[in-house]
Amino acid sequence: MTLTTSDFWKKLSIEEKKKLVNDELLNNSQTKTFEIFSLDNDGKIVLKINETIPVNIRGNLLLDLEERLKKNIDNALTIWLEPVGDKSKLRNLRGIKMKII
Repeated sequence: MTLTTSDFWKKLSIEEKKKLVNDELLNNSQTKTFEIFSLDNDGKIVLKINETIPVNIRGNLLLDLEERLKKNIDNALTIWLEPVGDKSKLRNLRGIKMKII
């Protein structure tokens, strides 16, 4: 079952949505450096992470953040991460390109 966002979320301006999400990001010392890359009326929030966070910590951190957003703002909100290209210097030197699907 796919949840749909509430009228409350849909009626907010982009700036109001960003403020609500940013307030939640700032409430946690581990997420306060995250940036909103994009968001939409369907509840998809794409974040940009500006620091390296180990995978075993990042997964739970994002799940906890999504749970807080669902609880405090709208139950249909989902967290996504900004797509990032291949950062391997060795592959880039050899001219190998990784296609992100």
